[in-house]
Amino acid sequence: MSAPARVTRYRITARRDVPAPRLSLALVADLHACRPFMDLPRIRALVAQTNALGADMILLLGDYVGHVYGGRSLPPEPVTEALAQLSAPLGVFAVFGNHDWKDDRQARATGDPTIWHRAFAAHGLPCLNNDALTIEAPGGAFTLAGLDSQRAFRSFWHRDAPGADRLDQVLPKLDPARFTLLMAHEPDIFPELPGHIDLTVSGHTHGGQILPFGQPLVVPSRFGTRYAYGHTEEEGRQLVVSGGLGCSGPPFRYRRPPELVLLEIA
Repeated sequence: MSAPARVTRYRITARRDVPAPRLSLALVADLHACRPFMDLPRIRALVAQTNALGADMILLLGDYVGHVYGGRSLPPEPVTEALAQLSAPLGVFAVFGNHDWKDDRQARATGDPTIWHRAFAAHGLPCLNNDALTIEAPGGAFTLAGLDSQRAFRSFWHRDAPGADRLDQVLPKLDPARFTLLMAHEPDIFPELPGHIDLTVSGHTHGGQILPFGQPLVVPSRFGTRYAYGHTEEEGRQLVVSGGLGCSGPPFRYRRPPELVLLEIA
């Protein structure tokens, strides 16, 4: 069995004068489930490793399907069945990524929920698709919000296609007097966010995945390496981008090992 994922830890504090929750979050990003590179035994081991972190909440940040050169993508049913074993006191919540949309041509054509959306719902995994809810936590209640993929309908031939994200639907559900945490698969939305979205957590970039000279060869972002990895702060808003677990395209990582993120808000 493959070695456990590296655990990367961050500790942040609120930059605005609002009651901030005191809790820990486990971030699971970019699984890219496929044989032989991210098979079911590997996924189950990662689920167990995530549960063992003892986080107050677990956030799944999208791209569950494989799409790896030389790999065979796993179908949604066994993957979501394994992910349904994740457990945390304040819950497990998910958003979806561009590859999850790419895996369902009919949904891309109609805009209806994908096979991955439906599988998560069937296994009782709560998803925040352009939605928000209030969660009670030590230190005060906070808002957890989620966006669907900003690249849901993008392709080689339609590079400027709109996404499935609807920030305009989410913003009216947010209370500016309350700490707000946003789940967004792609970090590119970060510069567009208002100041009362305190913390955004994302995946998508894989931290570059391949870093031959300490810099990523390719980052799938219109901002290049600006939001490729790690903790960023701009005008009081904070962003944490996970390096993720699986691979997209080439079936290997170089100087960016698979990681789980444990994020503490204090």
